[in-house]
Amino acid sequence: DIGVTGVQTCALPICMFASATVAFTGVLVYATHHPRPENLLGPKPPPDKTLHFVAYATLASLAAATWLTARRTARWNILMLAAALAVFGAVDEATQPFFSRHAEPMDWLYDCIGIALGLAGVSAFFAVARTRAAAGDQ
Repeated sequence: DIGVTGVQTCALPICMFASATVAFTGVLVYATHHPRPENLLGPKPPPDKTLHFVAYATLASLAAATWLTARRTARWNILMLAAALAVFGAVDEATQPFFSRHAEPMDWLYDCIGIALGLAGVSAFFAVARTRAAAGDQ
Protein backbone atom coordinates (compact mmCIF):
# COMPACT_ATOMS: atom_id res chain seq x y z
CA ASP A 1 0.00 0.00 0.00
CA ILE A 2 1.07 3.56 -0.65
CA GLY A 3 -0.15 5.87 2.10
CA VAL A 4 -1.44 9.42 1.77
CA THR A 5 2.09 10.81 2.07
CA GLY A 6 3.40 8.52 -0.66
CA VAL A 7 5.34 6.40 1.86
CA GLN A 8 5.14 2.63 1.58
CA THR A 9 2.95 1.22 4.35
CA CYS A 10 2.28 -2.34 5.43
CA ALA A 11 -0.55 -4.21 7.07
CA LEU A 12 -0.62 -3.80 10.84
CA PRO A 13 0.11 -7.45 11.78
CA ILE A 14 3.08 -7.62 9.41
CA CYS A 15 4.47 -4.33 10.72
CA MET A 16 3.98 -5.45 14.32
CA PHE A 17 5.74 -8.78 13.81
CA ALA A 18 8.51 -7.17 11.76
CA SER A 19 9.05 -4.45 14.37
CA ALA A 20 9.13 -7.02 17.17
CA THR A 21 11.63 -9.13 15.20
CA VAL A 22 13.95 -6.16 14.63
CA ALA A 23 13.67 -5.00 18.25
CA PHE A 24 14.32 -8.49 19.63
CA THR A 25 17.30 -8.92 17.30
CA GLY A 26 18.79 -5.71 18.66
CA VAL A 27 18.30 -6.83 22.25
CA LEU A 28 19.74 -10.25 21.42
CA VAL A 29 22.88 -8.82 19.80
CA TYR A 30 23.38 -6.44 22.73
CA ALA A 31 22.91 -9.21 25.29
CA THR A 32 25.19 -11.70 23.53
CA HIS A 33 27.96 -9.14 23.13
CA HIS A 34 27.76 -7.49 26.54
CA PRO A 35 31.15 -8.13 28.19
CA ARG A 36 29.59 -8.84 31.59
CA PRO A 37 26.37 -10.82 31.04
CA GLU A 38 25.96 -11.36 34.77
CA ASN A 39 25.16 -7.64 34.99
CA LEU A 40 22.21 -8.23 32.68
CA LEU A 41 20.99 -11.53 34.12
CA GLY A 42 21.31 -11.11 37.85
CA PRO A 43 23.00 -13.36 40.41
CA LYS A 44 21.23 -16.65 39.51
CA PRO A 45 20.75 -16.76 35.74
CA PRO A 46 19.28 -19.79 33.94
CA PRO A 47 21.79 -22.19 32.37
CA ASP A 48 23.63 -20.73 29.38
CA LYS A 49 22.34 -23.33 26.92
CA THR A 50 18.76 -22.65 28.04
CA LEU A 51 19.27 -18.96 27.32
CA HIS A 52 20.61 -19.74 23.84
CA PHE A 53 17.72 -22.08 23.09
CA VAL A 54 15.02 -19.67 24.31
CA ALA A 55 16.57 -16.61 22.66
CA TYR A 56 16.83 -18.22 19.24
CA ALA A 57 13.45 -19.97 19.50
CA THR A 58 11.96 -16.54 20.19
CA LEU A 59 13.84 -14.93 17.31
CA ALA A 60 12.80 -17.71 14.93
CA SER A 61 9.18 -17.51 16.09
CA LEU A 62 9.04 -13.76 15.48
CA ALA A 63 10.76 -14.06 12.10
CA ALA A 64 8.45 -16.90 11.02
CA ALA A 65 5.36 -14.98 12.14
CA THR A 66 6.52 -12.00 10.09
CA TRP A 67 7.21 -14.20 7.07
CA LEU A 68 3.99 -16.19 7.26
CA THR A 69 1.79 -13.17 8.00
CA ALA A 70 3.04 -11.72 4.74
CA ARG A 71 1.62 -14.90 3.11
CA ARG A 72 4.98 -16.33 2.17
CA THR A 73 4.09 -19.93 2.86
CA ALA A 74 6.37 -22.04 0.67
CA ARG A 75 8.24 -24.68 2.61
CA TRP A 76 11.51 -23.75 0.90
CA ASN A 77 11.15 -20.17 2.08
CA ILE A 78 10.95 -21.34 5.69
CA LEU A 79 14.01 -23.53 5.12
CA MET A 80 15.85 -20.51 3.73
CA LEU A 81 14.78 -18.52 6.78
CA ALA A 82 16.13 -21.32 9.00
CA ALA A 83 19.46 -21.24 7.15
CA ALA A 84 19.66 -17.45 7.41
CA LEU A 85 18.94 -17.56 11.14
CA ALA A 86 21.54 -20.32 11.63
CA VAL A 87 24.14 -18.19 9.82
CA PHE A 88 23.13 -15.21 11.96
CA GLY A 89 23.61 -17.37 15.08
CA ALA A 90 27.05 -18.48 13.88
CA VAL A 91 28.12 -14.89 13.20
CA ASP A 92 26.71 -13.83 16.57
CA GLU A 93 28.73 -16.55 18.28
CA ALA A 94 31.90 -15.95 16.24
CA THR A 95 31.98 -12.21 17.02
CA GLN A 96 31.64 -12.58 20.79
CA PRO A 97 35.41 -12.89 21.43
CA PHE A 98 35.80 -9.31 20.17
CA PHE A 99 33.74 -8.28 23.22
CA SER A 100 35.56 -10.33 25.89
CA ARG A 101 33.12 -13.23 25.55
CA HIS A 102 33.76 -16.86 24.59
CA ALA A 103 32.49 -18.46 21.40
CA GLU A 104 31.31 -22.03 21.91
CA PRO A 105 30.13 -24.40 19.17
CA MET A 106 27.62 -25.96 21.61
CA ASP A 107 26.00 -22.54 22.07
CA TRP A 108 25.43 -22.39 18.32
CA LEU A 109 23.99 -25.91 18.39
CA TYR A 110 21.44 -24.80 20.99
CA ASP A 111 20.73 -21.72 18.87
CA CYS A 112 19.95 -24.02 15.93
CA ILE A 113 17.72 -26.28 18.03
CA GLY A 114 15.81 -23.20 19.16
CA ILE A 115 15.54 -22.00 15.56
CA ALA A 116 14.16 -25.35 14.41
CA LEU A 117 11.57 -25.59 17.16
CA GLY A 118 10.55 -21.93 16.89
CA LEU A 119 10.02 -22.20 13.14
CA ALA A 120 8.23 -25.53 13.44
CA GLY A 121 5.88 -24.27 16.14
CA VAL A 122 4.88 -21.08 14.33
CA SER A 123 4.62 -22.86 10.98
CA ALA A 124 2.31 -25.47 12.52
CA PHE A 125 0.19 -22.75 14.15
CA PHE A 126 -0.19 -20.88 10.86
CA ALA A 127 -0.97 -24.09 8.95
CA VAL A 128 -3.77 -24.97 11.37
CA ALA A 129 -5.09 -21.41 11.40
CA ARG A 130 -5.16 -21.24 7.61
CA THR A 131 -6.79 -24.66 7.33
CA ARG A 132 -9.51 -23.60 9.76
CA ALA A 133 -9.97 -20.27 7.96
CA ALA A 134 -10.27 -22.05 4.60
CA ALA A 135 -12.79 -24.52 6.05
CA GLY A 136 -14.81 -21.60 7.39
CA ASP A 137 -14.83 -19.90 3.98
CA GLN A 138 -16.55 -22.86 2.33
